[in-house]
Amino acid sequence: MIEINNLENWIKEYFEDPENVKKAEKACERYDRLMVKNVRRQLMMGVEQINVIGDIDDPGKVLEKAKYEILPFTKVDGKKGKVRINMLDRTAEFIAD
Repeated sequence: MIEINNLENWIKEYFEDPENVKKAEKACERYDRLMVKNVRRQLMMGVEQINVIGDIDDPGKVLEKAKYEILPFTKVDGKKGKVRINMLDRTAEFIAD
């Protein structure tokens, strides 16, 4: 179990690690490729309005998996839950159990 006292400081330290920076860059590239694929699919379907950020048909949560890394079994300020790291924005949020 990972114990975090201050989530803001922890995420800064997390992205100071070169390995995590590489993971974030790869996540951005993958997310971009998936978005292009979705836009192409929408163009092929002949939709009148392209949906870039809104309700994209993503049944397997592919975009979400590319965008976020989840650390289960985390304890933040004494509360158990998980930390969801946004690899694109380089932010994190705690989700309590």
